Amino acid sequence: MALVLSGCTVARVANAWAQSKSEFVQCTSDPRIMCEPGSETLARSIVHLLPPAIVSVEKAQFCSFTQPIEIYTYASRESFSAHSGAPVDATGAVSLSRLNLSPKLLSMPERTEGTLTHELSHLNLQLRMGSLAWARLPSWFHEGLATLVSNGGGAETVSTDAAADALNHARRFEPEGSAWIIFPKSAASYDLTPHMYYRQASMFVGFMQKSDPDAFTKMLMAIQEKVSFSHAIQSTYREDVSSIWLRFLSQGNLITRSSGLPSAATELKR
Repeated sequence: MALVLSGCTVARVANAWAQSKSEFVQCTSDPRIMCEPGSETLARSIVHLLPPAIVSVEKAQFCSFTQPIEIYTYASRESFSAHSGAPVDATGAVSLSRLNLSPKLLSMPERTEGTLTHELSHLNLQLRMGSLAWARLPSWFHEGLATLVSNGGGAETVSTDAAADALNHARRFEPEGSAWIIFPKSAASYDLTPHMYYRQASMFVGFMQKSDPDAFTKMLMAIQEKVSFSHAIQSTYREDVSSIWLRFLSQGNLITRSSGLPSAATELKR
C-alpha cells in the first residue's frame, strides 16, 4: 500500500504527473475503471468489488464521494510505479486524486478487496478535503482509518495479537497530533514494517471509535471540513491525542500481567 503526495516522493509524483495515460481504455462495463492494455484481468477482478467497497467507505466516513472516482489498472509493476509514484512493490496507491492498482494483486487475489477498499478510503478523504489539507493529517490516522474500514486491508500479514504483543514490548509508533507536509511520518519512522504500522494504527483508530462513537463521528466530520486534526480531536474528545493513546495502551487486551510481562502503561514510564 502507498499514499503518495509529499516528502521524498515529490519527484516521483512529478514524474507520475508527466506520464501519459492516452493508451488507457475502458475495458469493463464500469466506466470508472481505466485499463492499461494487458491489465484487463486485473480490471475485471474489481468490477464486482467496487460498488460494495464504495458503500463501505461512505458509511464508515459519513460522507459520499464528492467527485467522480477514477481507477487505473496496470499491466506491469514498473508501469504502476511510474504512473503512481509509489514503490514498485506496492499493491495500490492514491496519487493525483486517482486510485492506482498494481498487477501484483493478481498473485494475491485474496487481498484485492481489502486493497481496493483501503485505497478508496484514502481517495474519499483526499477528494473531499483537497490534497493539501489531507496531507496535514497524520499518516497513522488516515492509514489506520483505511485499514479499519477495509477490515485489515494493508495489514494482512500482521494479526491483532501480534500487534498487541509489539505494543506491549514498546515496538510501536507514537501518534502525533499533526503532520509535516514535507516530511510525514511513516512505518519506517518507527522501525516498523508497513503492515505492523497499519495494524497498530487501525487498532488505535478502532479504540477511538469504540471508546466514544459520538466524538469519533464529530471529529471525522470536522476534519472533512478542514478543521485541523489536533483541534478536531480536542474539541470532540476534550483531550489530546497523547491522552487517548495512554488510555489505549492501558486497556485490558494490551496488558499481559498474567504472563509476567510488564503492562503497556508501565512501559511508558521507562
